[in-house]
Amino acid sequence: MLKVKLDTHLNTFHLDLGFSAEVGKTTVLLGESGAGKSTVLRLMAGLLHPERGHISLEDTTYFDSERHIVVPPQERPFGYVFQDYILFPHLNVFENVAFGLRAQHLPHHVIRRRVGEALEQVHLPGLDQRRPTQLSGGQQQRVAIARALALQPQLLLLDEPLAALDIQTRREVRQELRHILVNIGITTILVTHQYLEALLFGQSILVLDAGRIIQQGSQHDLLLYPRSSYVAELVGMNFFRGRVVRNEANSLCSIQLQQANHPIEVMAALEEHLQGSKTPAVGEEAFVVVDPRSITLYQKPPDSSARNVFGGEIVQVLRLDTSIGKEERHDGRVRVSILLNTSIPPLTAEITGASAARMELSEGKTVYASFKATEARAYT
Repeated sequence: MLKVKLDTHLNTFHLDLGFSAEVGKTTVLLGESGAGKSTVLRLMAGLLHPERGHISLEDTTYFDSERHIVVPPQERPFGYVFQDYILFPHLNVFENVAFGLRAQHLPHHVIRRRVGEALEQVHLPGLDQRRPTQLSGGQQQRVAIARALALQPQLLLLDEPLAALDIQTRREVRQELRHILVNIGITTILVTHQYLEALLFGQSILVLDAGRIIQQGSQHDLLLYPRSSYVAELVGMNFFRGRVVRNEANSLCSIQLQQANHPIEVMAALEEHLQGSKTPAVGEEAFVVVDPRSITLYQKPPDSSARNVFGGEIVQVLRLDTSIGKEERHDGRVRVSILLNTSIPPLTAEITGASAARMELSEGKTVYASFKATEARAYT
């Protein structure tokens, strides 16, 4: 088991988190730029030292502030692949992969064997005499991974491994990299800000924000139970955080939003596991998610039985369809973001292009949004 506890300040940034990772599996650190993801890797690699903390892998400790254990970076069995790969342009593939091995003064036959094995692992046999400039972006990435694997690390640290690739190459390389990681069976920590990559690579996903882990779990956990607006936005859902103000019949509850600077209540259906004896108490924190496609828009307050009706100003109209030539199409989908309250994220509705055209929706226009309580999911 990999165990990590880090607490440190970098100028005004405070990173304070702890997690464990299963040996032989890939754990993903997911978060926006500036969340602290790359800093975590540098601290684990020993390129930076936390003020307080502990880093151990399979009962071997590499950092412990209380016991004053600080193993130098070069003595940690960790492989590190940087975002921009940092290949030496004047060296061929063989020498790039062999660079760390030569620094260890290993015998020539051991270096040749290790380099050959590493290039086989990343599916690059026969390219050992090429220079980096003669390789595609995906091949350069695999050379960087081979260089790390040649050192036979117990832990592999990957910092945004696909970020330097163009969109088309990234699509091609994703599955291949996933296949490589599964086959080598090395404990891996992979950093990304792309939700799709987190789902693809991570057996376990840690979501970072401002130096702290705000959610962790499986792909299923993040998809069904986002616990922050950041994760909810990634999975395409509206997200509310609040406290239960009352429970009603038919497993419904009313939640008052904490973020709002004036009271806003959302009526939602409790998840099945919270119904009955596990019904949340009044005052307990709860989360609500609403699918944008479950929201109906009106130009005037609707005369309906919907329990959730909110008025607000349109702040964005995003067409998901395309236009061909000069002919405008209205058969696609349109995402409309409505500001209900200046202190909470906009509510997003997804409607047909025809409906948007008929209502003449535009930024700055006031509209009303409604959704059924049974279309909103509440959980704690």
